[in-house]
Amino acid sequence: MNKKILFTLLFLSLFIVMSCKTAPEPVEEPVEEAVPEEVMEEPVVESGQTLTPVVEVKPETPEVQPVSREELALARQALERAEMVEASRFAPDLMASGYSDLKEAVNLSESDPDAARLLLAGVKEKAEKAFNMGRDGLKAEAYASLESMKTKLLDIKADKYSPDPYNQVLDQFALTKKEIDAENLMEAKKAMALSKTKANNLYKILDENIRWIEILERDTETYLNEAEAEEAYLWADAEFNQAGYQLSQGMIQFRQFDLKGSEATLKEAKFRAKNTLYLTRVRKQQAENDARLMQVQMELEEASTLKIQTETGEIKEASPWSGTDYLNQNPLMDAKADDYETEDSELVEYDLTQVIEEEEEEMMPPEEGVSTLLEKAKVLWQEAITERNAGNFGKSKELLSQAEAYISAYKANAVGKTYTVVYRKVKTDCLWRISEYKEIYDDPFLWPKIWQRNQKSIPNPDLIYPGQVLIIPPVE
Repeated sequence: MNKKILFTLLFLSLFIVMSCKTAPEPVEEPVEEAVPEEVMEEPVVESGQTLTPVVEVKPETPEVQPVSREELALARQALERAEMVEASRFAPDLMASGYSDLKEAVNLSESDPDAARLLLAGVKEKAEKAFNMGRDGLKAEAYASLESMKTKLLDIKADKYSPDPYNQVLDQFALTKKEIDAENLMEAKKAMALSKTKANNLYKILDENIRWIEILERDTETYLNEAEAEEAYLWADAEFNQAGYQLSQGMIQFRQFDLKGSEATLKEAKFRAKNTLYLTRVRKQQAENDARLMQVQMELEEASTLKIQTETGEIKEASPWSGTDYLNQNPLMDAKADDYETEDSELVEYDLTQVIEEEEEEMMPPEEGVSTLLEKAKVLWQEAITERNAGNFGKSKELLSQAEAYISAYKANAVGKTYTVVYRKVKTDCLWRISEYKEIYDDPFLWPKIWQRNQKSIPNPDLIYPGQVLIIPPVE
């Protein structure tokens, strides 16, 4: 009790002393932040202690870190993985949305990391779905592609024409399917590429071989049709039938899937068909040429029986000639296939128009001595036979045309009827009297015809000599 009284007295004394001092200017006290009532607790005051308010402060939330490059890279890698299975083709909407979200996440990576991370999680999820869709799509495409290639090979009967290469392709197909089913992406792509290469190569080679057989068949038929149109059955009957038989045999081998045998037979058939056409044309030309040779021979033999007047006016007696002896020593040879045709050669088409033009130019009478004209014609005829036997019918015709020109020039100097001048004491021969003879013209006024024909030997019509041979031209 005494202590309480003492404490009270001391407190009052101190209060009185302090109240007697001059009060200082008021100082603005700092305003403390209001503390929510719910965080304040009632102070516990013990006896004799001053009450001091206690405030509980809530701990600060740690600062959110920006999105790291590694987080962005993981999302980008997920999209790249999907691209490896062509997800943009099989899941274009998902991939477009994923790329859009990735771009937005990059923009928010610092300003709103939480939102950015949510977007990145969505990108990964979409990329995974797109990857699965791309993988399944590629599988389906691969299976369909393999089946399509197999069907394509079967369409051209690769299993029949080329069984061994075809089975090798099927083995490659099986290996490709195995890699696809195991989802070995890179190995499956390599196996698929090899499958396409093998299948395409087999198809291309086989297709070319089949088309080559078809070309051989077409060419052979073309030659045979042309030969038939030119009457090969008359000019090359045996060759025509043999080529047709080999053509049918070659196509039988082709239908039995024997490409090599078919090719060999059809090549020979084509060769024989070309020979047939060649022989048909050659033998027809040969027949025409032979007829021309015989005609020129007859003209030569006929011309050799004529008397001619030489360039000096001399009458040369006939010297009959026959070409039979020369033909016996140099017989006309028939054309044969082996002599004229090989597999690689082409038929020669003769330009008869050019030959005709040359004939017309050569038909001009040559400037030669009359006595040598017939001999030159004989030489040309013999050369024409040589060219004919060599198969050079154009050249043979040209030589025969030249021979005919020489024969024509020789005949122009031929003498038909002649009269030998006779001396008589009374009424000796003169052109007037000779023309008056009944066996001549029976008309004295035609004497100028005799003079004109014999001007080389009768420069002056009033001067003729006994023994002189006069050419009597026909009355026209």
